[in-house]
Amino acid sequence: MYSKALNLSFILALIVVILGAYTRLADAGLGCPDWPGCYGQLLVPDVISAEYDRPLDIAKAWKEMVHRYAASILGLSIVIIFLLAIFRRPDTLRSVKLPTALLLLVGFQGALGMWTVTELVHPGIVTMHLLGGFSTTTLLFWLLLNERKPLTLDQPILNKHKIMLAIVTVLLVFQIFLGGWTSTNYAALACGDYFPSCLGEMWPDDMDFNNAYYWGPLGVDYEFGVLENETRTAIQMVHRVGALVVTAAIITFSFALRNYKALRNSLLIVLALLTIQVALGIINVVMSLPMFAATMHNVIGLALLLSLVNLAHKMFTKENALQN
Repeated sequence: MYSKALNLSFILALIVVILGAYTRLADAGLGCPDWPGCYGQLLVPDVISAEYDRPLDIAKAWKEMVHRYAASILGLSIVIIFLLAIFRRPDTLRSVKLPTALLLLVGFQGALGMWTVTELVHPGIVTMHLLGGFSTTTLLFWLLLNERKPLTLDQPILNKHKIMLAIVTVLLVFQIFLGGWTSTNYAALACGDYFPSCLGEMWPDDMDFNNAYYWGPLGVDYEFGVLENETRTAIQMVHRVGALVVTAAIITFSFALRNYKALRNSLLIVLALLTIQVALGIINVVMSLPMFAATMHNVIGLALLLSLVNLAHKMFTKENALQN
């Protein structure tokens, strides 16, 4: 039951991430201006009362509510995982710490979902909500990896290569933050449809970096963004520079680990996902953010993170010991 609950929760987490990205990109985050219901009801109503200032957009409201329903089911499944870990301790469970952390994380994630609505899609809160979804999925994935038969390595992993993996993972997580910040501040098209240039220049002169990562006040409606064009352009360019750094780091890391036969397939997956992610980023710019490509940019970003986590599990866990 524990293994089945993990598999179900992991699939649900992927669905929730996809729905969350789609809801955000469709500007449906405030499709229901209250929480946890929608205009005071559990289902999207046909007619709303006069107490709500925001007009009802049924299509956006349903996008938001379907996301909430899926997130609620995920939360329930994680509660079940926690209870199974406590009362029916599986042999593969190393510690109850991870299931406990997972339960606390999903509770905080629920609070972020509420604050996303009540604080009118504040960019900082929405970005944290995105990172929380990625973190939840990553923890579930790590627990799933613990269920698998340990990998037998044909040679020891050098410490410098472990350090390289840790650095690459941190860089990717930071790049995911930059991507979330770009999206939640509506800066994805701040450079127009120009690539690799920005508004016809390789490095625009009038960018405003001072306010690019400023945590704005609460209680302000951030839907469609409040930043000036110069600030959004700075956010977009930082995201592009981050993409270059992460791409170079992953390629360098993969080249350094090429002699580990047991890791080659995993490294090829990392490189394939990186290639797709870069292509999607370019498509989003030159085609003015098509919905499918923009949503997949979030999904492949998560998949790339999970591919590095898979490598970390193989390289760091004690069970994956060198066979003598």
